[in-house]
Formats: sequence, structure tokens, C-alpha cells
Amino acid sequence: MKRFYFIILNIFLFIPMVLAQETAPAFNRVPANEKGIEELSKLLSDPNIRIEEKQLAVDRLGVIARQIYADNPEFPAEKIYNPLFGVLTPNDKEKYHKELRLHICRALGNFSVYKKGIDAIFPVLGRRLLDDNEDEEVKIEAARSLGRFWNHSSLASTELINSLNKELTRGPQPDNIRLITAVIQSLGALGDKRAFVPLMKVIRSNFPTGVKKEAQAALESIKWD
Repeated sequence: MKRFYFIILNIFLFIPMVLAQETAPAFNRVPANEKGIEELSKLLSDPNIRIEEKQLAVDRLGVIARQIYADNPEFPAEKIYNPLFGVLTPNDKEKYHKELRLHICRALGNFSVYKKGIDAIFPVLGRRLLDDNEDEEVKIEAARSLGRFWNHSSLASTELINSLNKELTRGPQPDNIRLITAVIQSLGALGDKRAFVPLMKVIRSNFPTGVKKEAQAALESIKWD
């Protein structure tokens, strides 16, 4: 009987994965233009669309963001990221919404190539980091995406430092060791000198040795000039 239930469970897990693989090529053909963005946006806001397909739409928007910038750097970035913002808030009524938020945080990192028009992205990712009800995996993805914004290191670092200070206040917890490590690594990638004090606090804290080593590495990456 247990084996029967195991087989049924695997079928239900396997079918959505197969369906997503079958529809992926269709999303890859959505054009990198305003019409394509409009159609993907409609899909994201449709409650009848499966999460797996929304994830593919998010991934495609992330790719489109880079493709459009390569062809037209003056294209308004908000036309691409606003639809992502609209579905980033946690939704307990929608099954597997956490997975969708993971994809969105990852896709927002693709806007790191933009030189302007993306200031709104940073507080949005920052709110994911500070939300007590947000899943740890989503927070980690948000931190990693912020670490990609070298062209906007000050704005990205502000959100990361806020998160680091919060976790320092909490101290070592089962749900924040991996998170604080990701935050520290992203601060190291950005090299903002404002991270010096909180990183020093990490070294003097009760966090595990591995976390302290990451803080030391981040300190050595700070750009002082």
C-alpha cells in the first residue's frame, strides 16, 4: 500500500514537470518586444494559468530584459519589471507560489545590465529580505540578485546592509545562516565601504566560523577609493 501511494505521489510530481518542459519552447519564441512583454504580463496576472507556466513567463521576461537592452538601451525598463512586481507578493492561496517568487527574484537580477530606470527594483528586493514571513530560499535569491548590480552598487548595498544588520540583531538561527552567508557574499561582490562596520560585527559575533570567513573575504573586497 505504501508503495502504491509513493507511485501516485511521483506521478503527480512528474506530470507538471513534463508539461513545463513541453511548453518551454513556446515561451522561448515569444518576441523580445513590447507585444511579447504585453502577452507575458497578461499570463502572469491570469489566475487560471498554472504556476509552472508563470515561471516560464518570468524566465522569458528576464531574458527579454537583457535582449532588449542590448538592442535598445533607452527602452523603459519598468515596462518589463512592473509585471514581475505585481506577482512578487507572497500568495498562500496559490500553490507553489514560493517557486514563482524564486524565479522573479532571479529574473530581476538580469536588469543589472541597465544603466538607468531600475531604481525601483532595489527596495522591492529589499522588502523580500526583510519580510519575516518570506521563505528563506526566496530571501537568498533576492540577496544573490542584488549582488549582481555592480553598476548600482550603492542602492543594492543599502538593501543588503539593512538585511545584514537585521540578521545580526537576531543572531544565529536555523533559518538565517545560509541567508546571512548569501548577503555577505553579495556585499563582497559589490565592495561598498559602508559594509565595513556590519561585516566587522559578523566577525565578532556568534555566527559559525564559515560565516565569519565569508565576512573576512568580503572585507578584503571593499573598494576604499
